[in-house]
Amino acid sequence: MTDVNAEAEKTLSKLDYTVEYYYPKKFNDLPVISFYNLTENPDFSADNNEVVQSGCVVVDIWADEPSDCGKIAVEVNDVMTADNWSREFSRDLPPDNSGVHHKTMRFSKDFLL
Repeated sequence: MTDVNAEAEKTLSKLDYTVEYYYPKKFNDLPVISFYNLTENPDFSADNNEVVQSGCVVVDIWADEPSDCGKIAVEVNDVMTADNWSREFSRDLPPDNSGVHHKTMRFSKDFLL
């Protein structure tokens, strides 16, 4: 079994932004990228051994300006797809009362074990 969170963190750490697991600890030093494992599934088995596992992660971008979310999303997409992740989904979410802007993305990848 592959640790999908570790794989996503390794890829996202190539970017020059704070990367945190699940949810930002602080919102006073934006932008921040957070991520978490949404699903992981065995995709193919042979002789009772898992051979291929699929994983899906959610990547969230938190920023002061909506244009920053868009710019960072392009960078996230570039680094994730360069590491064989496939973008499945991307969406801007409404800002909360604090004015923090939020974009969510979902990526999947198959891992050979």
